[in-house]
Amino acid sequence: MPEEPKKLNPFLIIDEALNVVRDSKIIIVDFHAEATAEKIAMANYLDGKVTAVIGTHTHVMTADERIMKNGTAYITDAGMTGPFDSVIGMDVETVIRKFKGNEERLKIAKDDIRMNGVLITADIDTGKAVNIRRLEIGEDFKR
Repeated sequence: MPEEPKKLNPFLIIDEALNVVRDSKIIIVDFHAEATAEKIAMANYLDGKVTAVIGTHTHVMTADERIMKNGTAYITDAGMTGPFDSVIGMDVETVIRKFKGNEERLKIAKDDIRMNGVLITADIDTGKAVNIRRLEIGEDFKR
């Protein structure tokens, strides 16, 4: 029987990863995780060791951006780029039918295109974050 692939635990390998970039002042960690608890735990572990921990995966921007006590910027999820009149970018009706057991392929939604992200200001000498701000740009670029 084939051996199952090892699952990498980011909490066990992050120090090794940081060692690779140890000479860098500005270090941004994109933490692609399912649970908010995993993301905030990682941010607390890395507070003061990196400039920012930006959570991704859920495709919904959170409103919990902050500078942590040791100078790391944090947000649980930076959101998504794509159609917001959707279920994480997919056509709403198609997704509902799939949840009800239909096997059709999901379709990409087309309306209300937006881009989410964060703007982080950091001290170039210390690598500490000074500010974090959520950004949302709409299809008309007037937001």
